[in-house]
Amino acid sequence: MPQAMMRQGLVHYNANRNEQALTEFKAVVHNFPDTQEAIQAVSTAKLIYVDLGRVDEYGEWVSKLDFVEVTDSELDNATFESADKQNMEGNKDGAIKGYENYIKQFPKGLNSVKANFNLAQLYFAKGEKEKALPNYKFVADKMGSEYAEQALTRVCEVYIGKKDYASALPYLQRLENQADIQQNRIFAQSNLMKGYYEQKDYGKTLAYAEKVLATSTIDNRIKSDAQIMIARSAIATGDEAKAETAYGDVLKIASGSTAAEALYYDAYFKSKAQDYENSNISVQKLAKDYSGYKEWGGKGLIIMAKNFYALGDAYQATYILDSVISNFSQYAEIVSEAKGELSIIKAKEAQSNSSVRTD
Repeated sequence: MPQAMMRQGLVHYNANRNEQALTEFKAVVHNFPDTQEAIQAVSTAKLIYVDLGRVDEYGEWVSKLDFVEVTDSELDNATFESADKQNMEGNKDGAIKGYENYIKQFPKGLNSVKANFNLAQLYFAKGEKEKALPNYKFVADKMGSEYAEQALTRVCEVYIGKKDYASALPYLQRLENQADIQQNRIFAQSNLMKGYYEQKDYGKTLAYAEKVLATSTIDNRIKSDAQIMIARSAIATGDEAKAETAYGDVLKIASGSTAAEALYYDAYFKSKAQDYENSNISVQKLAKDYSGYKEWGGKGLIIMAKNFYALGDAYQATYILDSVISNFSQYAEIVSEAKGELSIIKAKEAQSNSSVRTD
């Protein structure tokens, strides 16, 4: 009799009729406990529960059976295996649910590092980076695991994506010290450089920029990031000679907004050196080649106006400043600087006009 019920259960199981199979296996266990068939029914039912992602239901059921001894580690492994199976079969939502369930039941379980890492990866792939963060942190804090470096890198990535350098810095420092992969170490150093710049710690910014530039394998984008950090730190600390050299280096390799910034400073330093014509050429290049970066373009036009005034063309200078005031209203600082320059020119012009004798 139990053999016939077992056969019936296995027929259902092989035909993927899981609920009917479970009903048969439970009937075998209920009616014929302590038999070989009952033990086989429990182990086959476990496979079904793992497949269905309902291991907690299995645990609850077997805990009431006195002829089966199920350890916590067995349930731990079965619950993890159930979530992992969903993941491998590409059922992302089922896997997320499974790993969440595993972590809830076994927060310090045998498979907790892998479960947290896989769950974080699934969230990250869905663009839910904020949700992935605590799971990545859990893995990053478990030193020595095979996933620690990757998780640590991801924690840094998520914070940097939010421009939250204050939270990223301690993780970036750990990544710099622990990374085995050079790419991750460079990633840590270049972001430590940016993080310290955000915090106005220019000494550390420069130190990290030098570290980054000392690495021979970096690409031009990272190199120009480091040079721009040196240049901006030099500007912030009033070291214009260092800034001029650094912006000159940036100009050779940069693209996009970094190139626009470097070109603006090229015009700025040439104007300061009274090389007004060449300064204007740089502003024209900035306006023509980098028209998408309006802020740098507007700042460049103010330099051009100053250059024309220094060259004795007050009309052209005034015309440019009026144009900046009209066309750059979304940049309050630029408009206010243009108005300031305009009033200086008008005051000087009025003074020189009134000093011209008319008698």
